[in-house]
Amino acid sequence: MLRNALTRLQPNMWRSSMRILESPVLYIGGGTRTLAILSAASRKPSSSLCSCGCGIHGIHTRGDRELVEFLQEEIVAEKKNLNSGLPSHVDDFSVKVQDAEITLTKNFHDEKITVVLNVNHTVDTEEAEMSTDQTEASLKSKPSFEVDIQVGSKTMSFTCSFTSVDVAGEQEASEDVFGINELTMYEGEWSEATYCVSGDILDGMMYDLLMNMLEERGISNEFTEKLSNICSDYEHSLYVSLLQDVQDFVKRK
Repeated sequence: MLRNALTRLQPNMWRSSMRILESPVLYIGGGTRTLAILSAASRKPSSSLCSCGCGIHGIHTRGDRELVEFLQEEIVAEKKNLNSGLPSHVDDFSVKVQDAEITLTKNFHDEKITVVLNVNHTVDTEEAEMSTDQTEASLKSKPSFEVDIQVGSKTMSFTCSFTSVDVAGEQEASEDVFGINELTMYEGEWSEATYCVSGDILDGMMYDLLMNMLEERGISNEFTEKLSNICSDYEHSLYVSLLQDVQDFVKRK
């Protein structure tokens, strides 16, 4: 029916009608006004930036915009307090990092000494609130740490932690900066079935001798103080990186 109707049109109108059907560009009328329908491939992509000028890509809420604005100021302020990167060595221990985990290693005669710790959830906010010196950065990272003394396939392993600080800012009961929480011995790989003894039930003399043993291998009060300092700096750098990642995520960078 369409073709029969078109055959009754005048020749010029027939040719115009065929152009409508066959051409990828549609022209309507024979005057000066032209309407063109372009293919999708010829259209320019529109910008994905928000039209409000906030710099965020795509659709976002008012809360998103306020979060980005806050993070911009927070990141600048936190970066002012950033210290230099981690040292390659602490005393005679070499230092390696993987995300939030820090590993320190050294050799001592026929022994391999390994200290492993993780800086997640290690900032002591309660101690920071008790600090009276507001001019000093009081947020300190004090992670628990594992000390492995390995000889061949056998390992003596200690779980240690920093001792608590009282309201006056002094170490409780002992002069030691850290203490032994747990002791275990195993051969090969450690497993959940391995027996461990709490440091609290060790004989007092044995406990002191074990602390001396650690000190002779470099795990001293001075070493653990340095450990806390580098962990504080490293945890802070990870915090700033996290803020930047959150900002980039919300802005869809």
